[in-house]
Amino acid sequence: MASLGQTLVFLVLCSGVLCEVLQSFTDVPGCQQFFYEGQEPLGLASNVTANICQHLHGAYHYATLYHRLARVPIYSAYILEVSTTSRPDISSSNWYLEPMLGGVAQKEMLQPSNTAMQANMDDVLESQAVNDDYRNSGYSRGHVNPSMHHSSTSQLATFTYTNMAPQDSTFNSGTWNTYESFLRDKILTTCRQTHVLSGVIISGSHPGKGKWLRNRVNVPTFFWSAFCCVQSNGNRRAEGRLGRNESPYDVVTTSIAELEVILRKEYGGEVSLFSGGCQ
Repeated sequence: MASLGQTLVFLVLCSGVLCEVLQSFTDVPGCQQFFYEGQEPLGLASNVTANICQHLHGAYHYATLYHRLARVPIYSAYILEVSTTSRPDISSSNWYLEPMLGGVAQKEMLQPSNTAMQANMDDVLESQAVNDDYRNSGYSRGHVNPSMHHSSTSQLATFTYTNMAPQDSTFNSGTWNTYESFLRDKILTTCRQTHVLSGVIISGSHPGKGKWLRNRVNVPTFFWSAFCCVQSNGNRRAEGRLGRNESPYDVVTTSIAELEVILRKEYGGEVSLFSGGCQ
C-alpha cells in the first residue's frame, strides 16, 4: 500500500490537466456546478480522501470524495435530472475504474479491459475497489450516486467502482430505494434545480475495526443523503436522510442541521453540507 506521504505527493502532482484527482473541486469549473452555489461541503475531506471529478465521453457528470483506505466514496455531489434512458446493460466485470487513482495519466474513467488499465492494473487494484472485492460477498454493489437520478452518459458514468459501497441487498432494494424514488418522482418534479449530496458513514477506519470485504472495502454502517431544491418561485427546500445498512433498515428524515451534527460526531469537526446556505 502507498504511504501517506506518497499519497499526498500524488494528489499534488495530479491536480493538473491530465488527471481529474483534484486538490479542490473548485480547480475545475465544470465540476463546481455539482455543488450548491459552487461550494463543496466542509469537514468531510481528510488526508486519505481524493477529490474526483467524474469524467466520461468528454464531459463531467458528478463529483466524488473518495476514501482511499476504505475504498468507498464518502459522498457524491450531483444535480438531479430527468431520466429518459433505461439502466445500461453493462456487466459488473466491465464497470468503470479510475486510472488516475493508480497514478495513470488519464482524464476519463476506463473499463478494466482498456489497454491503459491493463498496463497499470497492479497500481489500479491497490488504489480502489474492483469487481472481485464484491463477488460472492453477500453485499450489493450499492450506487452512492444512483443511476436512476441521471440520463444518457451521466447514467452510464455512475457505473464506476468509485461510486460503489457495499450495501445490504434488502436495504438497497427496499427502504433506500424508496427514498431514491421519492427524490426522482416527487422532488425532481417540483423543483427548478435540485443539488444532491449522497454518502456513507464507514464502519471503521481500517481492517480489524468495523466490517470489511476481503480486508479491502469497508462496509458502511449508514448511507446518508441531503438535497437542496430550488423551486420555481426561488424558495428553497432542504432535507436529509439517514438509512441503516442493516436490519431494521430504517431511513430517518432529518433537517440539514441535524444531519450535520451526526456527521460531525463521525468526523470530529465542524461539517457544513450546503456551504452556500441552503437549510
